Amino acid sequence: MSAMAQSRKPWEHAKSGGSEADPLAQRFVESLSYDTRLYKHDIAGSIAHARMLQHVGLITQKDLAAIERGLGEIEAEIDAQGERWGGWLVELEDVHMCIEAALIKKIGEPGKKLHTGRSRNDQVATDLLLWCSQSIMELTGRLEQLNQAFIDLADRDGRVVMPSYTHLQRAQPVVVGGELLAWVNAFDRCATRLSAFWDDGAIHDVYALGSGAIAGSSLPLDRRYTQSMLLIGVPPSEGMTTEQYLKEVGLPAELSEYINTLPDAPAANAIDSTASRDVAVDFAYGLSMTAMWLSRWAEQWIIYMTAEFGFLSLGDAYTTGSSMMPQKRNPDMLELIRGRCGGVYGHLVALLTMCKGITIGYNRDLQEDKRHVFAAYDTVKDCLDMATRIVKSAKFNEQRITQSLDRGFLDATSLAEHLVTKGVAFRTAHQYVGALVNHCIEQGIVKLADLTVEQMKQIAGCDAVGDDVYEWLGPENVVKRYQTDGNAGLTGFEQQLAEWKERLESSHQANEPSSHPEAAGGLFGDDVSGDASASLIVAYEQQKRTLDDLPYTDQFEAIIAALGTDDRYGTFHRLHNLRKAGQLPKVGKAWEKPPVITAEQEELLAQLVIEAVGSLSKRDQLPYAPPFDEVIQKFNAQADLQFTPHQVWRVVAKLAK
Repeated sequence: MSAMAQSRKPWEHAKSGGSEADPLAQRFVESLSYDTRLYKHDIAGSIAHARMLQHVGLITQKDLAAIERGLGEIEAEIDAQGERWGGWLVELEDVHMCIEAALIKKIGEPGKKLHTGRSRNDQVATDLLLWCSQSIMELTGRLEQLNQAFIDLADRDGRVVMPSYTHLQRAQPVVVGGELLAWVNAFDRCATRLSAFWDDGAIHDVYALGSGAIAGSSLPLDRRYTQSMLLIGVPPSEGMTTEQYLKEVGLPAELSEYINTLPDAPAANAIDSTASRDVAVDFAYGLSMTAMWLSRWAEQWIIYMTAEFGFLSLGDAYTTGSSMMPQKRNPDMLELIRGRCGGVYGHLVALLTMCKGITIGYNRDLQEDKRHVFAAYDTVKDCLDMATRIVKSAKFNEQRITQSLDRGFLDATSLAEHLVTKGVAFRTAHQYVGALVNHCIEQGIVKLADLTVEQMKQIAGCDAVGDDVYEWLGPENVVKRYQTDGNAGLTGFEQQLAEWKERLESSHQANEPSSHPEAAGGLFGDDVSGDASASLIVAYEQQKRTLDDLPYTDQFEAIIAALGTDDRYGTFHRLHNLRKAGQLPKVGKAWEKPPVITAEQEELLAQLVIEAVGSLSKRDQLPYAPPFDEVIQKFNAQADLQFTPHQVWRVVAKLAK
C-alpha cells in the first residue's frame, strides 16, 4: 500500500487526497475540539450496533466479544486520561472516527467490521439523543435542588408581609413565601418541560442507528433489535451467547417477541432520522425557557437588593465590590445569570437558523448542532448551580419591608371587595375606592385606615361602609383574608408550602439513615456519592428496568445479589435518592404496564396508601416495608384480587403520577 493510501482518511478512498493537505481545511472540518464529551454515548451505541450485527449473522460471536472488550478498554482509558488520551487525533476529525481507529488498532480485523451498515450520519444522531437524555436527568436534579433552596427560604422568611408588583408599581400585599413559591412553580414547570422531552415518547421516534447515511442498507440489519439494546440491553459477559444473556437478565428467549411489544419503534424514515435535529432544537428550547425564568428571577432580586428597596440581602460570596467605590456590594452573580440568558437564546436561534436552509438529507451544517447544544447546556447547568447557592444565602429584611408597607395603598382592592360583600357592584365599589385614594393623595394621607368611617361615606358617597371596614384594611389584615386556591396570602402560602414540603419529603428522607430495621445505619451512608453509590448505579444500569417498575422483580433481586446485601428497603430508597439528585441514569423502560382496575378499586388502593404513609406522594416509603405488606393484603381482600406485590406497586406508582 502506498504512503498516500496509508495516510488517507478511511472515508476518503475515492479521492486522491483530503483536508489533511491544508492545515486550515483540516481545522475547519474537525469537531473533535468539542464532541469528545460524546465518547460514552458513542461507545454505548457501538456496542448496541455490534450486538445487532452478531444477531443477524454479519459478525461472529468472537468478533462481538473482541469489539466489546476493545470498546470497554477504550472507555476505561478515556475515563482515566480524558483529554490526554492518545487516541484523540484531530486528523480523524471527530469522536466517532477516533474511537473506531483506536478499536481497530487494539483488536485488528474485528474492529473493521463495526461500521458495517452504519454511517457517521446515523451514529451522531444516536449519540446526541443518548447525551440529551442523560443531560435532562442531570438538569432536572439541579432544578429540584434549586426549588428545595426556595422552599427552605420560604420556610424561614415566608411569613413576612410585603408588597407585590405589577408594572413595577405596588399592587396588593402578599407574603414573601407566596412570591418564593411562584418561582418554585415556574422552575418545576421547567423540569417538567425537560422531562416531557423524554417521557412523552417522542424522543424514541428518532433512534437513527441502521438508517445509514440516508437511505438505509441492503444488509439485513435489525433496527428494532438495536433499539432494544439501547433501551434494555447491557453487554453480556465475554463468550456469552445472546440467548444466554437474555435468560440471565430475565427477558424472553425470543427477543423478537419482546421487541414487538415495545411502544416506541425506531425512526420510521431513514432520511428523516439522519437529517432531523429536532432533538437538539427541542432540548435547546427547554434550556432557553429555563434560562428565561432564571433571568426573570435574577432581575427581581437585583431590584430587591437596591438601596431604594432594601428588601433582600445575599451572602458576601455572591456580591462583588467596586474597583473605585469602596461601599459597593454589587449583585454580579445575579447580573451574570441575567446576562447569560441571551447567550442561551442565541444558541436556540442558531440551531433553528442552521436547520431552516438545508435540504432533507444530511448536510455538514448539522455538525454545528453540538456546539450550540453543549454550550447552552453548560450555561444553564452553571446558572442553576449558582442560583441554588444564592438562594441558600439569601435573607429577606423584615424590618425594611415592614417599614415600606404604608406606601401605595396596598389594601385598596381589599376595600373594594369589602364593599362587594355589602352588596355594592364591583365596578361601583372600584369607583368609590378610587375616589378615596385620590382624596388621600391630595391631602397627604398615606393610609386608607387613617380615614374615619364618616369621611369614607362622605368622600365616596357610599353608605355601605361600616365600622367593620378596618378589619379589611392594612396589609397585615389583607394577607389573612385571601381565600381563593393558590392565593399569595397566609392561607395559600401555608397550604402550598406544606404540599411542596410533602412532595420533596421522600427525597429528604432518603438522605438520612433509614429507620427500617433491615436498613439500620444505611446501606451507603448518608449521601449519594462515593464508590458504594457508583456500584449501585452500575448494578441498576445493568438491569435496564425503570425504577418505578423495579420493586419485587428478578431484576431488583439481581441488584441485591450484585451488592451482596439483604437490605432491599435501603437499596430502593438509595436508588430513589440518586434519581432525585439527578445522578441515576435514565435507562430502560417499564417492562410491563400496570394492571387495569376499576375506578373504585383505584380509590380503595389510594386510600390504603394514604392510611399507610400519609399521602400518595410518599409512595416511595412503601416498597419492602411492613406497611406495604398490609396494603397488599387489605387491597387484595377488599378488591377480591390476587395481585402480586409488583402488580400492586405498579398501580400505586401510576396513581401517584
